[in-house]
This record gives sequence, C-alpha cells and structure tokens, in this order.
Amino acid sequence: MTDRTALDRSAHDTVQAQLDAFNAHDLDAFVATYADDAVITGVAPEPIVGAEAIRAFYEPRLQNPELSCVIESSVLFGARWVVAQEQVINAGVATETIATFDVADGRIARASMLKA
Repeated sequence: MTDRTALDRSAHDTVQAQLDAFNAHDLDAFVATYADDAVITGVAPEPIVGAEAIRAFYEPRLQNPELSCVIESSVLFGARWVVAQEQVINAGVATETIATFDVADGRIARASMLKA
C-alpha cells in the first residue's frame, strides 16, 4: 500500500526526508523513503535491490553515531530527478559524493552515488 503522505511529497522533499532519517539514524524512516523495488548503486560492489536489501545494507551503518551526511547543494532535473552534492562524514572525515535520486510517487526508485 502506498503512503498518501509520500505521494504528496516533491522529489526534493523526499530526498530531504531520506537525509533527515539517515542523520537521525532512523532505519525504518530511511527505508520508508525508498520504493519497495528501489535500486541503489555506487555504495557497494553490486547494486542493492529492494527494501529488504536496503535495510540489511544500511542497518549496521546507521548504528554508527559518527556517520552523517550534508547536502551542500542540489538541483531538480525534470520533475523526478534530484542531483545532490553531498559530504558524507564518518568519524570526522568527509567524502565528497555526487548523488542522483529518481523519485516516483514520493519515494526513491533509483539512487546512484559517485564518490570523489
């Protein structure tokens, strides 16, 4: 069942909700920003496919209190794509990342990360 609140969110709002959940280390809220069949590339050797795989991959990461992310800038490309310049911070070390998010019906369908 699709969350009506998610359907009403803009692509930017969805990406912000994902970022907020990531920084709050709230696994359930983080996974809820992704579609059930979402695909994430660029964070693991192989694509992460589906909500359960996303949960399994991010669960140990979000238990790390020294992990956070800041969006330095972002742009909306069309109505669905958000391209963001991010700083992913772990134990005080920042890694610049370009992230693309394809948002459909208020949830992230595809995300791709490219680390500098």
